[in-house]
Amino acid sequence: MIMRKKIMLWLSMMVVLGFLLHSCVHDDVISSSDPPLIYSKEYTSKSLWKEDETYIKNVMKVYHENEAQIKKVNGIPLWDYAMTMGYTDESFLVVPVANGKDIVACIEVPRYGDQITFVYDNNMDHLKFFQGYTTAPKRKEVQQTREQSSMAGRLKLCSVTVVEMWYPDNENEPNGSGHWEVTGYITKCDEMQGGDGPSNPNPEGPTYPYPGGGGGTQPQNQNPCEKLKTQNANPQFTGKIDDLKSKLTLKKETGYVEKTNGSFDYKDNATATETANSLSLGTPTADMKGYLHTHPNDFEIEYPDGTIEYRKGFKIFSPADVIYFNQMVALANQNGIPLGDIYAVMVSGTGTYQIRFTGNVNQIKTVYTNTKFEYNEMYKTYFSDNKQNSDELNFLKFMDEHMYVKGVSLVKMNDSGTFTTKTLNSDKSGLAESDCPQ
Repeated sequence: MIMRKKIMLWLSMMVVLGFLLHSCVHDDVISSSDPPLIYSKEYTSKSLWKEDETYIKNVMKVYHENEAQIKKVNGIPLWDYAMTMGYTDESFLVVPVANGKDIVACIEVPRYGDQITFVYDNNMDHLKFFQGYTTAPKRKEVQQTREQSSMAGRLKLCSVTVVEMWYPDNENEPNGSGHWEVTGYITKCDEMQGGDGPSNPNPEGPTYPYPGGGGGTQPQNQNPCEKLKTQNANPQFTGKIDDLKSKLTLKKETGYVEKTNGSFDYKDNATATETANSLSLGTPTADMKGYLHTHPNDFEIEYPDGTIEYRKGFKIFSPADVIYFNQMVALANQNGIPLGDIYAVMVSGTGTYQIRFTGNVNQIKTVYTNTKFEYNEMYKTYFSDNKQNSDELNFLKFMDEHMYVKGVSLVKMNDSGTFTTKTLNSDKSGLAESDCPQ
């Protein structure tokens, strides 16, 4: 206890000295000569920003209770340096993991409803950020902002934290002259989907109950039934469905885009004599509410030399459909449009389906590991390898296991005018179905 009081007194003196030197500088967090960090279950924030301490403490509790299952690298989480990246709704944090004096990993913890998951992040920029953040003699905040940007046609909503760090001109004279450098930043983008991605140590991505209750990012629009019923009562919408069903024998995809003002634009990027297994809708715009399109019946193509190609397409949503839909959801989120209003419809000879966003904003995925073409080839192989499964199950499993898309629900639009939501069951071996009440 005596030693602890001395350490606390020393830290307090250094904080006061830092305040006198610079109003926004925190001094001597950890010096380069410090011994390896000591694990402590107590939490005292050493962040430059106001953090969501309720969420941090609740996540700490879950980690301590399940450390044997969660821990993937040698090291200890430095909870005092955990950051919630400007989120104050009990939804996200990132904490550095130290082995001795080295930052060896970060753990990101997103919350989805009443569940949280621990995702190991080995991004070198993030490791560098926390290495400097925990060892620089002085540091000061530069910015912590939310940024909406587009890269290679993909929308991203990111939270960016940037710090400026003090570097002495002579490492042997840490209190001598020096200079400030903007050398540290960490970025959290809303492509975070929960569970570990393919580059992380834990691809199963187990989740744990969140103990906090209240607040947080409870899923929005969990039950889209009322929106589906309202939509199906619109004769313009049902008329477009009937029109697309009549076009299933064409050797091409056709479709419509619905605007937020209720108008529909017809889309057809191939002539009646051409064949096309895709439909270009253009870049998503803020006035797009949804899109409808066909996946044609199987057909034969006879070439001039007499050879015949049998073309068989998917009778369920494709990876490209899902990517485009999530881009629309991200744009709606940026522009304050209710996310539950956004939809996509696929009409095929085996059924008409709709996807809706029923998750929270942390589940909006806009950045993907593979290209649309690569996903399409993986999709073909996946369906071939799992032909014993229904198209619905294969679609949901591929979206979950290979695209890491969460928060998107699949709805079958039955010919009777009713709706059935299809989700993966608890062990992802089959489907759980829920009918909208009449």
